[in-house]
This record gives sequence, structure tokens and C-alpha cells, in this order.
Amino acid sequence: MDRRFFFVFICCQLFAISFRALAQEKDTLFLRNGQIMVGKLNSISLGIIQFDDMDLSVQNIKYHKIKTIKAGMATFRIQTIDEAVYYGVLKPSTNYGEVIVDDGVVSKPYPIVNIFNLVSLEKKFIKKIKGTVSLGYSYTKSSDIGRTNIDWNLRFTEQKYQVEFVGSFIFTNNQGVKTRDRESVGLGGYYNLNSVLVAGLGLNYQRNIELGLASRIQQAVGFGRRFLFKSNLQGTLSSGAVINQERSLEGNSSGNLYEIPLQFKLDYFHYAAPNLSFTVFPKAFFGLKQNGRKRFDGETRVNWEVISNLDLGLQFYASYDSQALEGSNTNFDYGIVFNVGYKFK
Repeated sequence: MDRRFFFVFICCQLFAISFRALAQEKDTLFLRNGQIMVGKLNSISLGIIQFDDMDLSVQNIKYHKIKTIKAGMATFRIQTIDEAVYYGVLKPSTNYGEVIVDDGVVSKPYPIVNIFNLVSLEKKFIKKIKGTVSLGYSYTKSSDIGRTNIDWNLRFTEQKYQVEFVGSFIFTNNQGVKTRDRESVGLGGYYNLNSVLVAGLGLNYQRNIELGLASRIQQAVGFGRRFLFKSNLQGTLSSGAVINQERSLEGNSSGNLYEIPLQFKLDYFHYAAPNLSFTVFPKAFFGLKQNGRKRFDGETRVNWEVISNLDLGLQFYASYDSQALEGSNTNFDYGIVFNVGYKFK
């Protein structure tokens, strides 16, 4: 009796050990040149596979270099260019440039280039935060003017929703006189209604002394539609409703102001070296009961990933207000910002 009990106990222990080893089996990239990378698949987006290799740290690998992928360490949210969404894993295929998407119910082969977006649904909170923090500074001795810019773009992803925290600050030190020229902070939450439609809520703060704006607090709600489902090109068009509370540099407050927004975001990645990414993000606002007031905020960003985790960025921004506030001599502002950033992966 004791021997049989001991035998069953040993078998159960061996089974448990084998099960844990299987569950912890590393993800694997099979490259076309025959090389094999072992580690953890982080994401697929804009033509780039982000893979945390056991020996080489985080690597960004282009689609066309991959033969197939095996990834089952985590559950992934997988979105394909035929507008399907799966929650599952990737299994290797015998065909070059192909994987098998398995959600536990359906197994379907897909060319890797047809995977529009893949994110790992991490269990640890800190690992779910991705993005970039950047810093820039310029100084001219002849005029004794220094200019500092800080910029961040962080996102937290779950199975059905995403939270974004973005911001930028530009400060000027003109012969000892410090001014806060332009500030923007935004917190937004987005819920995936299906593979193409998204609903969102946002809370934003803005400051622009060129336009006479001391502060603007903005609450927004809206819906968007994704389109341009390409491996290196993604776009979203959205609209909704906005409520603003503004204060001018002269100290005058506006009360509640209502607007209809229309915004478009386009992301493009350049496959060939150097690793460049482009983002175009124009936003138009049409005032309700504000004597035809129209506003525009837009930016274009170019980022070059010099080495892993290090970005060089160039940002072009422009703002327009058909009814500039008191304290401003113009209704148009624009600028160019250069910065160096660290990328969270």
C-alpha cells in the first residue's frame, strides 16, 4: 500500500514538473537564414517584430527576415488585416513566412505580413507599460537663450482596452527670465468595440502663450474607426464631442465651450535601414455657438531608432485659432523640436 502510494506521488510530481516546464517554454523566432532566436515575443506592429532574446536583449526584426514563429509564453491579442481579432498564441508553420494563429477553438494559418497588430497581454502591471520618454535642449550664447523640451508617450494595454498618457513641455530661459511657452498633457482611455471600431474618453490640459492661452482644460468623448490595415501603415479617423474651459493670459475665463472635433492619425514605418517611423496627427475643432470659431492642432513626428531603446526624434507642430485670446498678437503658432528619447519595451 505504502509503495503504491509512493509510486503515485512520484508520478504526480514528475507530471507537475513536466507541465511547468512545458508552460514556461520560451518563444522562438525561426529566421530565413537558418538562425533561431529564443526568448519572449513582445509585440508586432508597423512591420516590426519586437523580440526579447535571451542573449541579445530586446531586438526589433523586420517581417521579411522571419521564416515562422512559435509563441505561447503569454496570451496575445492578434489583429489581422482581414479585420479579425484573436486572443491566443502563435504556432509554427511549415510554410515560409507563415504562422498558425490558435485561439483554443480555431487554428488558422496567416502570412506574417498579414498580422496587423499583436500585443502581449502581460500579467505584471509594469510590463504592460510601453512607450517613449524624450528630452531636448538648445542654447545660443549670443542671445543667452536656452530652450528645454520634455516629451513622453506611454500606453498601457489590456485585452479589450488601452490607456494612453502623453505630454510635452517647452520652457525658455531668456537671460534669466523663465517662461512656460507651450504645454500639453493628455490622459485617454480607448475600448475596442470590435476589430475596427473604438470608443474613447479623454481629459487634456493645454497652454500656449503665443495664442494667449494660459490654460485649457478639455473633456472629450468620441468614436473612431481604424483603416489602412497594412503591415507598415495604420490609420484611425475619429470624432465626437468636446467641452473646454479656457483662461487667457489676461486672466479672463470662458466658462464651458462646446466643440465638435475631427481628428486623423496615420502611422508609417520604413522597412529598410535606417529604422524610421512617421506619425501624422492633425486635429480640427469646430465651435458650437462661438461665432464660427475654428481651431487646429497638429503635429508630425519622425523618429529614428539609432540603437535598441534609443530614439532620435524630430517634431513639427502647428496650432491655429480663428479667435485668439486676449494677450496674443497672433492666431497661429508653429515650431520644430529635436529630442533624444528612451523607449520602454
